[in-house]
Amino acid sequence: MHRLVVAVIFAATAVAVAARPVHAQTTQPTADTTAAVQGAQAAGEAWLALLMEGKGKETWAETSKHFQAAVPEAAWVQQVAALRTQLGTFEGRTLDQAEYATDVPNAPPGEYVALIYKSEFANLESAREVLSLTFEDGHWKVVGYFVQPAGD
Repeated sequence: MHRLVVAVIFAATAVAVAARPVHAQTTQPTADTTAAVQGAQAAGEAWLALLMEGKGKETWAETSKHFQAAVPEAAWVQQVAALRTQLGTFEGRTLDQAEYATDVPNAPPGEYVALIYKSEFANLESAREVLSLTFEDGHWKVVGYFVQPAGD
């Protein structure tokens, strides 16, 4: 059977924060970092809901300035449509891990949160989604997203 691998990565920080959190300077949980993770999770899950609805323009509008500088809106909208086609209907996700970091390789100083989900789609029953966010202009903004088969 053809192995489906869907990857949408538009910022190095997504990989640096989420896929390899050991390379990022993580911070011990405090009330402030816990609140940051909760705020990022709320923003991230709202963004993921728009993504699953295929709302490319709306998701692009909620990305960081670095993301927008690297990925033109029209290109992102096309990627969202392709992603939805490849994955099929969204069936569910659960948060598996959340990482807060302030020192991320190849990224400007700031606050970052990586959210890692166990997810299910019609065409990819066991997936791993990684959503990375940064705190920018008083709001959590998406800086990277990718999805792959679980275990890869």
